Amino acid sequence: MKIKKLDPQVVTKIAAGEVVTGVHSVVKELVENSLDAGAKKIVVELVGGGKSQIVVSDDGEGMEKEDLLLCYQPHTTSKISNFEDIYKLETFGFRGEALHSICSVSKVTIRSRPVYLPVGHEIEVVAGHLVYERPVSMDHGTVIIVKDLFFNVPARRKFLKSSAVEARMATEVFERLALSKPQVHFVLTRDQQVVYNLPSADFLTRVKQIFTDIPISQILQIDSSEGSMKLEGVIGLPSIVRTSRSTIVFVNERFVVSQLLINAIYSAYSDYLEHGQHPFAVLKLWLPSKEFDVNVHPQKLEVKFTNEEKVFTFIRDSIKNQLKKTIAKVLHVEKVKYQEIKPTPSSSILGESVFVPSKVEKHTFDFDKTLSVKASENLKLLKPRTYRVLGLIRSRYVLIETEDSLLIMDFHAAHERLIYEKILASLDNLPSQQLVFEISVPMKKSDLELFKKSDLLKKIGFEYQVRENDVLVQKIPKWLDQSDVKDFFLSAVDELKLLDLQETEEILKNLIADIACKNALRTRDKLDKLQAEQLFNEIIEAGLSNCPHGRPIFFSISYDDLDKFFERI
Repeated sequence: MKIKKLDPQVVTKIAAGEVVTGVHSVVKELVENSLDAGAKKIVVELVGGGKSQIVVSDDGEGMEKEDLLLCYQPHTTSKISNFEDIYKLETFGFRGEALHSICSVSKVTIRSRPVYLPVGHEIEVVAGHLVYERPVSMDHGTVIIVKDLFFNVPARRKFLKSSAVEARMATEVFERLALSKPQVHFVLTRDQQVVYNLPSADFLTRVKQIFTDIPISQILQIDSSEGSMKLEGVIGLPSIVRTSRSTIVFVNERFVVSQLLINAIYSAYSDYLEHGQHPFAVLKLWLPSKEFDVNVHPQKLEVKFTNEEKVFTFIRDSIKNQLKKTIAKVLHVEKVKYQEIKPTPSSSILGESVFVPSKVEKHTFDFDKTLSVKASENLKLLKPRTYRVLGLIRSRYVLIETEDSLLIMDFHAAHERLIYEKILASLDNLPSQQLVFEISVPMKKSDLELFKKSDLLKKIGFEYQVRENDVLVQKIPKWLDQSDVKDFFLSAVDELKLLDLQETEEILKNLIADIACKNALRTRDKLDKLQAEQLFNEIIEAGLSNCPHGRPIFFSISYDDLDKFFERI
């Protein structure tokens, strides 16, 4: 097959497809141009989900006739003059590609007038070709009307989503842009119905305007700085858990997609959220433009940082510190008042023993494996105290009466935390068990490299050999069941991937928390009241209120609240 040079029109259409992928990308590019023009108000109008027509109008500085006749042509821009300028950017656009790409695959009308001129000018461009230019009476600013997106590229047009889906995706882009510049008045209409009318506001107010389902009492404001970096925005308390990712991050007000930044946020929440739960965060990172590069993707969504580790640590620590300062005061679960509950001394998880459950039908909890202690030593009769265990609920929770409240204890979370503390306290001398039959854990070669590079798992009692296609496990910690070995190694992959970004101690704690979770009492384990008392006793004695993953151990209902509910006071 001979090599041939592509026709310029074909090249243009291919390039346009890299920048313009749907209605949402047109909205993004045009609104960013309006923001670069200093607009104080931007109106976006969608007709037929934007597939029929997209209109973006603003009150920005506008363009003179000469600039208007240049703006739709390739590589025409007012933002940069030479290559080095892209590392000093303070604008959204800079390459002169977006408007040219849009005009190449649609029918576009552009009207514009600077504030200092009495009349504006209008041009129409169809498939990249100028149809006409004429003067027009209009307010200062710019109006761009995009019709019949991809009309001349049928293969692209058929891949557009339904009108409803295109409109939803464009609305999501609009929301992010409105969050990036809360000082700007944003309006969005769909088929002449107003979806958003967002007057100029401060950042917190704009967040409330967009995320109407988030209680203001459940979010924290972030304002942190370190050297040339600054982080501001809002984060949700752990009580605001999402079932899907709900993090929006801006770098110098530009929305970006960065796994590094997402990992930093999730790392900060690692002590508070369970697997499958997602934090809420809308954050703005500010740093000198020379310290990051957005010119790595045609849509300028991805970002690369000069010093990734510094950025990761700054974001993680800023969020983590804010959570630590606030979490004790605002958790929706009241802390147990330890000073009012004085348990008698007994064997403790932090010493040489741990609470153990009884054997049950179809499932025996191997307490000898757990922390090597006889049940008779653990289940000593407790002396009278200021609480009373009433019983178990749904084979999952322990009901406890205290002097001023009714407590509900999650015995899985409680036992998990006790095991976690015991392992941490024994890190220098962790007991292992030799496997009679070695366990093979097949993995991708890229994942196997992680275990070659790090011996972190060997510090917590594992012995294994990394082979060509698997990890062959020979010894495991005394606290881990053989049936959980494969799952543990596969979940450890995600933690080891963060070794270059997170502190080793934090990753080690995450691995230990996973072991504790797998080894803790579960719903299928039955406790009697005496065992429940022993578990409660050790938790109170250790002063613990959350499991290693951040879930609360206790839920407290005060008698005053009960009396109010039943209208007794």
